[in-house]
Amino acid sequence: MTPNRGRGDARLPWLKVVVGPLLLVALGCGDTCCGPGPEPPDVLAPDEAVQLFAGSYIARYPTTLEAGDDGTVMAVEACPIAGQVRVTGRLSETSMGDTLRVEVDITLAPAGCQFSEGGHPFTVDGHPGVRSHAVTRAYPGIEKRSIEGTITGGLDWQLEDRSGFCEIELEITQDLSGPEWSEGLSGTLCGHAWEFAAGPGS
Repeated sequence: MTPNRGRGDARLPWLKVVVGPLLLVALGCGDTCCGPGPEPPDVLAPDEAVQLFAGSYIARYPTTLEAGDDGTVMAVEACPIAGQVRVTGRLSETSMGDTLRVEVDITLAPAGCQFSEGGHPFTVDGHPGVRSHAVTRAYPGIEKRSIEGTITGGLDWQLEDRSGFCEIELEITQDLSGPEWSEGLSGTLCGHAWEFAAGPGS
């Protein structure tokens, strides 16, 4: 019996070497083994997201768009503090009976664009930028106009000691026909559900 017990004892160190680490893995081994998880990314509060959108898109959108003979739009807009926004896209206009159809497909790509909105100093880069695609239908004879479109894309942002990414997925609706006009913008902005509505009944 003694030899058998000796052979069993000889195997114990090998078993401890193999089984010990496996038990640690199975038990999760705690912070000493696996370390802390990654820090959550910085996010913007809802009001900060609106200010980012207002300063990087609404304020930077050209007041007039000049297209070449082929409808191509290409321009560079300076940002208030530093950097710039590259504006590219196309404009097209067609007539169908008594309806005038205007299609606008414009992308704004900021590069090191610095501005202050709502007291917040932002620096924004296009990732890849913000694309606005809208179709306007006008009926000159009866003063009726409607607009449908989308605003989509992404921006890398920096605000003081925070930085992150903002994804934009918005829908545009406008009906500017007579006294019951309405316009709206809804979707997601930097991870927040957002809706804006204007008109006599809003």
